[in-house]
Amino acid sequence: MKTIRTQLMLGLLVGALICTLVAGFAIYHQADHESNEQSDRQLKQIAAALPLQFVANQLLPATEDLDDKIAVQVWEKDGWQVYFSQSDMHLPPQKTMGHQSVFFAGETFRVYTETKGGRLLQISQPLSVRHKFAVNMALRMLSPLLLLLLALATLIYLVVGKALAPLDKVAGAVAIRSPQALQAIDQTGLPEDLLPIVVALNRLLARIQTTLSAQRIFVADAAHELRSPLTALKLQLQLAERSSTDELRAIAFLKLHDRLDRSSHLVHQLLTLARHEPDDVMHTPVICDLHLLTQQAVMDHSAYADSKSIDLGVASESMPVKISGNIDALGIMLSNLVDNALRYTQQGGKVDVFSGIDGGRPVLRVCDNGPGIPLAERERVFDRFYRPDGNTTWGCGLGMSIVKSIADLHAAEVHLDSNPAGSGLIVTVRLMSEALYFSGPDDDAEQGRIV
Repeated sequence: MKTIRTQLMLGLLVGALICTLVAGFAIYHQADHESNEQSDRQLKQIAAALPLQFVANQLLPATEDLDDKIAVQVWEKDGWQVYFSQSDMHLPPQKTMGHQSVFFAGETFRVYTETKGGRLLQISQPLSVRHKFAVNMALRMLSPLLLLLLALATLIYLVVGKALAPLDKVAGAVAIRSPQALQAIDQTGLPEDLLPIVVALNRLLARIQTTLSAQRIFVADAAHELRSPLTALKLQLQLAERSSTDELRAIAFLKLHDRLDRSSHLVHQLLTLARHEPDDVMHTPVICDLHLLTQQAVMDHSAYADSKSIDLGVASESMPVKISGNIDALGIMLSNLVDNALRYTQQGGKVDVFSGIDGGRPVLRVCDNGPGIPLAERERVFDRFYRPDGNTTWGCGLGMSIVKSIADLHAAEVHLDSNPAGSGLIVTVRLMSEALYFSGPDDDAEQGRIV
């Protein structure tokens, strides 16, 4: 692909050349027109200068330029030709007086005819002589234009180079940077046409720096959080190896399985969080039925709920509501909310999942009757790896962070409220997009259709 410099140079030079050629063509036509008018006047002047009577060996007026090829012919009334000046230009006498163009012997002539002293005077000249004169005049006038074109080409080269110098400067400033140098590019002295590009580039560098910083923090936090379970796994394995009886060995392996489950859960949560950062670009939105998502979340966690004798189900007042969003991300968000509710709710508790409209906005809500979260700590539960003090249930502190990340991806709000029925917590995700429409039981086939 041609560079901007090459395109500008070629475009301007070709344009200047075309303009020069058009100017030369116009000059030729103007010169040809002027030459015809001047030559016609010359033919008439020669006719006016001819004597009324002719005597032997009389010399007639002649032009100074032998290249004009002007022929003078004189006839008597009876048609007898008494004089001709050019032996090779014997045009027949014309009946029409004045100027006219005559085609004779394969060539076009310009002829002036009049009667004078009882004789017919005819002055003629080939048009090729006039065209040659016009071409010579145009070439003489075109020479300065060609010199001007050369000067213009030099000026174009200098101006284009100077105009693109700031672009080369910006390109050079970016090219010499290391991957870690993400500071903003200096905008001082940049032309207004280039400024929007540099501003957009600086914004991109700022976003990259923010993303890299978040990744570094995430990696550091993940490494810190993985160190403890891995160390515990190694210690538990050593205890299992040193067990002296089958009973002690079985207990050690049971604890080892528990440690592995916690580690697997932590790794799964870390990967989920990494895939759904708030700065990630939303995938192609699809029509998502929130009611189907709640039913799927209940089905996925029913075995775990049964193991703790927890009454898990979809709230009776739930209704099918369809929105445009990332169906996979919304499913993960709701799964984390249900998992957290089940994990922290006591044996024999109750967890309800709701989908519907609240305040004109589509909402997802998970309600439990567990211990809840103190009001002072509700904002901090969205921080990565944060767990309230005194919490005996094992976890990694990433569930609510994942919920917040996916909510931000959908421009949604997450609210934590106390259960008005007593102890427990209500987590409400209020989606900012308008509900597409309410659906009935027959519309379930629409789930996952691309908008």
